Amino acid sequence: MGWIELAGAHNVRDLGGLRAGGALTRPGVLLRSDALHDLTDDDVSVLTHEIGVAQIIDLRAPHERAERGRGRLGSTDVRFTELEVVGPEDLARRAAARADGFASGKPAATIIGDGYVELLDLGAPAFIAAFTTIVGPGGTPALIHCAIGKDRTGVLVALLLDTAGVDRDEIVADYARSGERMAPIIARWTAGDAGVSINEQFAAFTAAAAPESMAITLDHLHARWGGGAAYFEAHGVPAAAVDQWRAALLG
Repeated sequence: MGWIELAGAHNVRDLGGLRAGGALTRPGVLLRSDALHDLTDDDVSVLTHEIGVAQIIDLRAPHERAERGRGRLGSTDVRFTELEVVGPEDLARRAAARADGFASGKPAATIIGDGYVELLDLGAPAFIAAFTTIVGPGGTPALIHCAIGKDRTGVLVALLLDTAGVDRDEIVADYARSGERMAPIIARWTAGDAGVSINEQFAAFTAAAAPESMAITLDHLHARWGGGAAYFEAHGVPAAAVDQWRAALLG
């Protein structure tokens, strides 16, 4: 598993080399990232020519895509699959709930983890659609991204890794690595906007990638569904497709 250093995106990594029992995940199959609209021509060349990315799974909300677009990558032959994880009404409700929890003194890592647990339900249609297109013809190498590459992306990636049998501690550690790259992403968001300030709540929810948040998510995933594979099968994914995904990621 390694960082992919790009000029126009910062939280980009290949999910190869993760332990899955006695095996390792294959490089060049599954990648994750923050938003890609600021990629340079050289960045695009790295993703399309050096790595050979075939599909982008864009989990941003419609208004995020409208504001930022696809950037230079949109002019390539890479396939884009655009999926909305949370609708606007739920987005507003969740933001209010987070603010209330923060004001009451609830730990940010717990609030975030509880939010991810809810995403397993709210985002199920998007996650199932993503899984289906990834295991379909020409679905990989696939790069999954949202705005900062931590929350929506983090939950879907955790589902995919757990389904393939990646060790729990590896899934948690991969999630936490996003915290290493939040500073330049936040700087990009606030650049040139004197009215934007990084307050305590914003920092707690945007910049933090505490292992505890992903641990809460995985605990719930296994307690309720029995794991990622059972989650996908409970939502109509054939067992053969689950096996196909394991074979693709583990070889």
